[in-house]
Amino acid sequence: MHYILFIFMLLPCNLHEKQKALINTKWEYKVAEGCVSYITFKKNGTYENYNCEMDYPYSGKYEIKNDTIYLLEIDLESNVPSINKRNNYKKVITRRSKLVNKGDSLWYVSWEAFENKKWSKPITPPNEIFYKKK
Repeated sequence: MHYILFIFMLLPCNLHEKQKALINTKWEYKVAEGCVSYITFKKNGTYENYNCEMDYPYSGKYEIKNDTIYLLEIDLESNVPSINKRNNYKKVITRRSKLVNKGDSLWYVSWEAFENKKWSKPITPPNEIFYKKK
């Protein structure tokens, strides 16, 4: 019984250590020659995801469960194409993504768009997308 209690006590520490290991790291994905997208993880559970094809930095919150990283993208409502453009500076949730940490790379598993107040079905990338640690 003490052994099980000890394991439960270590579990939050282990998850915190995994998050701590990502802080201030940058992961890059070469889309094409001269076009590199990246994800950087920050101290307070936030991240920046720069999309080189759109030349736009997305940001939001991240959470780690085991070896899976969940990104919750937050953007200005005025930047969301499906919402009426009103020069609104209100922040809204636009997407969530799922990545698996393989140690020296992050594998992009799926993403879901948040539209009309509900999540779309998960979309799997047509090609494997791996971010390499820099």
